[in-house]
Amino acid sequence: MDEDDLRRFAARDWRLIERAKERYWIERKNGLSPAEALAIAESLRLHVRSLRPDWPSAAERMAETEGHARVSASLRLAR
Repeated sequence: MDEDDLRRFAARDWRLIERAKERYWIERKNGLSPAEALAIAESLRLHVRSLRPDWPSAAERMAETEGHARVSASLRLAR
């Protein structure tokens, strides 16, 4: 790697790359089976627990519960 390589790298169309990544992940997520989605969620949960063994805290659990209650109330109103 030399200076020209670094310049070409820095001059890349980063917005184009970002859009390509967005499209990839939309397609990837839309193609997941429920089992695959749950496996990914569980992997993420285990990773967070490895970083923060106390996660979720009581306050985080309460905030999550309150969010679920708001969504549930909204869904009941939408009937």
